[in-house]
Amino acid sequence: MKKIIISIIFILLISCIFYAQNDKNTQNIKNEEINLGRVYFPKVFVHAKKDYNRGIYRVKFTKKDEIPYFIILNKKKELLFEEMAIIKPYKGKYKKFRYRLKREMLRGYEYFRIKLTRPDNFYMAYFLIKKKEKIKEEKKIGEKVEKKEIKQVDN
Repeated sequence: MKKIIISIIFILLISCIFYAQNDKNTQNIKNEEINLGRVYFPKVFVHAKKDYNRGIYRVKFTKKDEIPYFIILNKKKELLFEEMAIIKPYKGKYKKFRYRLKREMLRGYEYFRIKLTRPDNFYMAYFLIKKKEKIKEEKKIGEKVEKKEIKQVDN
């Protein structure tokens, strides 16, 4: 009788441990994070009315409560912003890969796109490229303001 009770307790203990490990794995899948590495942004881009210089940024892909995001970090690994990903179903025949990353310019150099291909979906983030005319106008306006300040100081 003692052997039966001990074996039942042992089986219950093992099943509890197995359940706890599976629960941790499902939480990791829900909050999955993939380090996509360094991505070169070839042009000055705008996000939330703030300009970011061209150059190398660190990019991560994460899912928070089943909502995918691209996390953009600077070279010092400081968080700059999060961009919600656009999802498109992937119906390719090759499904034995973890992910593929593609970076490209779109629509006559109007947008820069990061496209992450996973076996289930495409995840995309679009970044608006700042036009050269706007950059030149801002420089001219900045120069005019500087000249006015210099004239006022001279007077």
